[in-house]
Formats: sequence, C-alpha cells, structure tokens
Amino acid sequence: MQKPKIDDKLTLLTDFGETEAICAEVLDNPGSIGGVLLKVMARGPFEEGQQCWIVDRDGSKIGATVENAHTISTIALK
Repeated sequence: MQKPKIDDKLTLLTDFGETEAICAEVLDNPGSIGGVLLKVMARGPFEEGQQCWIVDRDGSKIGATVENAHTISTIALK
C-alpha cells in the first residue's frame, strides 16, 4: 500500500460496511519503523478502539484502529 496524501480518498471496511473517507493528515509513526498515522474524515458510527480495514485500490487491506472519534453535528441554515 502506498502512503496516502492529504485529500486522497480512502475506502474503509467496518462492522457497518464500506464507507468512504478523506485523508486529512499524514504523520510518521514514531512507535514503528515505516509506520504511518492517518487522520481521516468519514461518516459513520465510529467508536474509539473499533477495528477497521483500509482497502487499497488493488484490493489489499491494512488493519487500523480508531483512536479518536469526534461527532460533528450538521446544522441546516435557511
């Protein structure tokens, strides 16, 4: 899997199915050699500690864990 760039679209496979995400931040992981930390924006009922997969374009998968899940409410303005 190639290291994603900011604004790349990602596919996440979760307990509730596939969902699209946008890569918001890419950081080197100091805890593992060659590791990467990703901050993504996605819609869905994510919870901290939840396991999911990032699916590459070729169909390969990489495991991921949700570390921080923030709920953002959408407000419709008239």
